[in-house]
Amino acid sequence: MVKKIFLICLAILLSIQGAASAKNADPPEEKRTNIAIEITDTSRHSELGTAENLENFLIEKLSEKNLVNILDTKIFDEVISETEVASAGELIPVEDLILDEEIPAEKSSVSNLGELLVFDAVELPAPSDTPENFEQNFYKNLGADYVIRCEVLALGLTKVEDKTLSTIFGAAGTLTSLIGSGSGSTNKTLRRIGTGIGLGGFIQTKRTALNTVVNMQFISVETGKILWQQHFTGQGIKHHNPDKEYIDVWEQAYFESVEKTAQLISKRVNKYVDKVIIQGKSDKDFQPKISSIGALVGGKLF
Repeated sequence: MVKKIFLICLAILLSIQGAASAKNADPPEEKRTNIAIEITDTSRHSELGTAENLENFLIEKLSEKNLVNILDTKIFDEVISETEVASAGELIPVEDLILDEEIPAEKSSVSNLGELLVFDAVELPAPSDTPENFEQNFYKNLGADYVIRCEVLALGLTKVEDKTLSTIFGAAGTLTSLIGSGSGSTNKTLRRIGTGIGLGGFIQTKRTALNTVVNMQFISVETGKILWQQHFTGQGIKHHNPDKEYIDVWEQAYFESVEKTAQLISKRVNKYVDKVIIQGKSDKDFQPKISSIGALVGGKLF
């Protein structure tokens, strides 16, 4: 009897796990959400090729969850003529469409950036319902369901706390203070040293970070409307020595900041696709948060 009950419980458990696995299974490729990527660079350092690098990282990271198909938006003059693409009944010159030249940025172009990257005040765009210069029919003909439109707003440097070093300093300071927990003069000296170590960690663990600031709009091709938009800032810490695949520490910080931005964007997009598009849940988490007037309506950054 006990064995029979055990087998019944096991069967129920396996059926529940099977249902959960089926629910959480990745959709087949033909049923995945089709997304196109459109990237521009309006920063003072567009010559670095950040748009191309961001696109490469986005394609890689958006595909990791197997929720979306990234559409190829490369357009070449010899393939598409001016008479083959139309929007709102009017012909669109090929040169006005989104061109992806398939030319990766030269890594050497970002070496020795140094202190050239100092933030000016960056004007953040205010949220809007309708994207500017959006070729809706082009993306419909392409078979896209949604478009990720990114604008690289700025590259620049800030100072950030090195949490690893500050933790080490803090732990060393606390340990030294605990050793000197008695009432003698030596213990008092140890407590002073411990406090000094802790303060030293607080003061001296600031590191330089290179930031890539991007405004992203998630656009419905069906309606031609912006469903949600957000500002993303990826940081790459300037290391003391570069990894072997990089020319110098600035190059590494640059590529790590661009990659981090792509990672943040991809995580947000995949969450939206999974929770809202696939599971049909509310998109309230993707609406602008009214934390401040500047954050809601745009304004200055840095």
